[in-house]
Amino acid sequence: MRALAAAVRKISPGRGDRIALLCPGVKRSHHVRHAILAAGAEVVQVSPLMTADEIMRLLVDSRAEVMLCHRNMIAVGSQAARMAGIRLFTIGPPSRAPGSDGRLEDLAEALAANARG
Repeated sequence: MRALAAAVRKISPGRGDRIALLCPGVKRSHHVRHAILAAGAEVVQVSPLMTADEIMRLLVDSRAEVMLCHRNMIAVGSQAARMAGIRLFTIGPPSRAPGSDGRLEDLAEALAANARG
């Protein structure tokens, strides 16, 4: 959890920043939600049932800085993030997601490894 929170702070270092979370109801979504809150950011919950246009409007209206998107939702998530002009990071199983700035868990692992020495 601490490593995920550190990764969230790395991608969106401002306290109170809004981070959109597009994730189906999987266990990982709870870990990421708590990491966002632990990092001092606010969660903007995005429904997996929304279209790319609806998500884009939510991202713009909420003034989200970054979107975290589960790999299974990457098609709609990357399109919405691109339209809103915000960065996108994936969460969940490793994948090479087009339009993504990286995977949150990979960043968390790299930060933890650097902290260990």
